Amino acid sequence: MTPTREQFDRARELHAGRVEAYRRGELSDGEFRPVRLSYGLYYQLDHTSYMQRIKLPGGMMSAEQMDVLAGIFDDYGRGITHVTTRADVQVHWVPIEKVADMYARLEAVGITTRGACADSVRNVTACPFAGTSPHEPFDVTPYVQAIHDAFLFSPLNLTLPRKFKIGVEGCPLDCAQAAINDIGLYAAERGGKKGFSVWAGGGLGAAPFLAVQVADFVPAEDVLVWCEAIVRVHHRAGERKNRHKARLKFVARKLGAAGFTELVRAEVAKVDAERGEDLRADVREAIAAHRVPAPAAAAIRGSARPGFEAWARTNAAPQRDAAFAAVTVTLPLGDVDSNQFRAIARLSREFGNGTVRATNEQNLVLQWVRRESLEALHGALVDLGLAEGDASLLSDVVSCPGLDYCSLAVTRSMGVGERIRSHLAEQRIDSSALGPFHVKISGCPNSCGQHHVGDVGLTGSMLKDEAGIDRPHYSILVGGSVGEGRSRVGKRLMGRFSENDTPRVVAAVAAHYGSARQIGESFADFVQRAGTDGLDAVARDAARDEVR
Repeated sequence: MTPTREQFDRARELHAGRVEAYRRGELSDGEFRPVRLSYGLYYQLDHTSYMQRIKLPGGMMSAEQMDVLAGIFDDYGRGITHVTTRADVQVHWVPIEKVADMYARLEAVGITTRGACADSVRNVTACPFAGTSPHEPFDVTPYVQAIHDAFLFSPLNLTLPRKFKIGVEGCPLDCAQAAINDIGLYAAERGGKKGFSVWAGGGLGAAPFLAVQVADFVPAEDVLVWCEAIVRVHHRAGERKNRHKARLKFVARKLGAAGFTELVRAEVAKVDAERGEDLRADVREAIAAHRVPAPAAAAIRGSARPGFEAWARTNAAPQRDAAFAAVTVTLPLGDVDSNQFRAIARLSREFGNGTVRATNEQNLVLQWVRRESLEALHGALVDLGLAEGDASLLSDVVSCPGLDYCSLAVTRSMGVGERIRSHLAEQRIDSSALGPFHVKISGCPNSCGQHHVGDVGLTGSMLKDEAGIDRPHYSILVGGSVGEGRSRVGKRLMGRFSENDTPRVVAAVAAHYGSARQIGESFADFVQRAGTDGLDAVARDAARDEVR
């Protein structure tokens, strides 16, 4: 059921009242913590300023919403935002006295931060090419919206043992990374009927666990029945005494695939008997309400600027309708300033259909761009400083905010990400020669950078040098991947590498793969076939290069 205006107003007024009570000293820090987290408001590193996470179901934004977001970045966030690995946006340095006004401005254009943190159903992620991919069986977008709406004000939400993540995927690339979610849904068709294969119990963090399949195919109209059942299982069976073991993955691990599947299926039968018809009606309502805005009526011609051909090869993906392309705007390390953000909204109106999608790889996608308009769009992005190509390739590094902002981080993950990118550029390494290749960095073991499923994944830690001074180091995983039935957690290379050595090690590992792979072999398959001994030797040699 679509949340009502009254629900939003009551929740916002209650939250605003608690914020004011905290500012008056009537709530302690400990009492205020669950209040602010329930709306995605985090302490930053200094524990006196705040970061606001803003949920975008499926990463979806209209141009109107982007204009409002850009104003919020200006007014409350020093004019910059960070796109996260769950297709949220984050605003830093938010004044506590301004949050009520910020929430009102967001809700006026249909955006909420409720459940952006805390023990809740977090942002529902989806393929950013949903609705246009030539390979998807059907558009998963309305199902994403149905799931978001169903749990936003659910009595189960905000009272779970731990956070709960859902990913919905329609294309073979698994852009939503469904396998590392508490619920992963993969679109499928059987006998002309739409449906999903259902996976559950996935999650990363210090103890990564890949989701297990609990249903091979369920009718698409039953998706909320299955989602509610799995959320109920987590609510009832999840650990509530030890937060380190409170994710659904620990229930799945304890029971095993067969026992966990049996538990889920029993709960599905109960949910179906109690309110199955209502939930199916909610799905039908979301499908009926779904509208795809019309694309720009006419092409915009332009002259090719330097770099256009290379950019178009990597950043302009074919759509099902061959007259159009889905264009990825590469955001280095996920950062974009408010003027650029506002300009992308304008470009989505001029070149696309007035919508933009944030991706789990911290980029933005404009769908429905006419192919005749690509040269002009590229030129406009050049003028904005956003015409970098190589989307989803080696240089398109993914990183959590790290020690620059986060109170949990131990290293500056974004800093080492920039050093890797700079080293690749200095060495003139051709990222496109390797094909899709994902470097993912986390500044602590929590895996916000999703390092476990990167082709190369880095985890930050601090080690003492010979003088006894703490220095940032990184553990390196290789061969991680996502995809229905083919997901893998990366294998760890021996040792830990200093921040100075890490860029050379990453480049050397990628180069070794490029020279030793078989035709058409992905890096994950290469690691599976060849093992890590050769890569260990390559990494050690690269780390020694500086002192030779």
